[in-house]
Amino acid sequence: MLQQTQMETVIPYYNRFVERFPDVYTLASADDAEVLKYWQGLGYYRRANYLHQAAKQIVENFAGVFPKDYSEILSLKGVGEYTAGAIHSIAFGQPTPAIDGNVHRVLSRLLSYPGDVTTRKSDTFFKTQLQEMIVYENPSDFTQAMMELGALICKKQPLCEMCPVSKHCSAFVSGTQNDYPVKKPKKPISIEHYITFVYDNSESQTMLIKRPDNGLLANLLAFPQYPSVTLDKAIRAFENEFALTITKADYLFDIDHVFSHKKWLMKVYRVHADPVPKSVLFYDLDNLPEAISKAHSKIIERI
Repeated sequence: MLQQTQMETVIPYYNRFVERFPDVYTLASADDAEVLKYWQGLGYYRRANYLHQAAKQIVENFAGVFPKDYSEILSLKGVGEYTAGAIHSIAFGQPTPAIDGNVHRVLSRLLSYPGDVTTRKSDTFFKTQLQEMIVYENPSDFTQAMMELGALICKKQPLCEMCPVSKHCSAFVSGTQNDYPVKKPKKPISIEHYITFVYDNSESQTMLIKRPDNGLLANLLAFPQYPSVTLDKAIRAFENEFALTITKADYLFDIDHVFSHKKWLMKVYRVHADPVPKSVLFYDLDNLPEAISKAHSKIIERI
């Protein structure tokens, strides 16, 4: 039910994106800002950047036709071994292994695999095993079946009584299915403290800066913020970066945002400063022309 609700939420954004970019040529010729704008609501913005760059590769290197060769698929920006394997198998009917977290879980239980499934060694082992299992008459169906088996049946809490292959499962036969897959404990999420500034000009527009083209939240708009737990240090950094003087700083609220590997704790201040810098851009927050980071979208919602 949760997955269905999430899909229903995403579908309108997906339709909007496809309507604007109906083919690879339209997407390849678009500028970065427009692609990010239409990607809003579809998740990680890095994927939009990769998709855009891959579209350009397909137009420039493959005459606008999606490549069928595995190595060529793997050469596309943002396409890793799992995605390339899934495309090669499902779209082109080739017996190529595609291993994601769901398939890891299925294989680890079928084989009672004792190693840490997150290692490269385990990945290589599973690919070898899966290559031997693939039904060559219809590898597309086999690949999708493995994915669905992991997603719907062989879940974290497995539904073994519903599993069509339980009699072939080593872990089920030995009653140890809940011991697999084996994984190393995750590292604790790191905490990062920031002072974040909201700075408006005389036209009630807000200063936003574009983040670097690599790293976390690449190419997205964001409020200026500085890694500091003290306001004075952040003010000095802001003043030095934009050659202005803050005359007043009013605390607004605290807000946080959790990424997969870290958590931002942001203290948000509305600041007044002179002079207004000419080298930065100000935006109407209710009509942004570009994508803003999800972490800072929370700030917009509050203010």
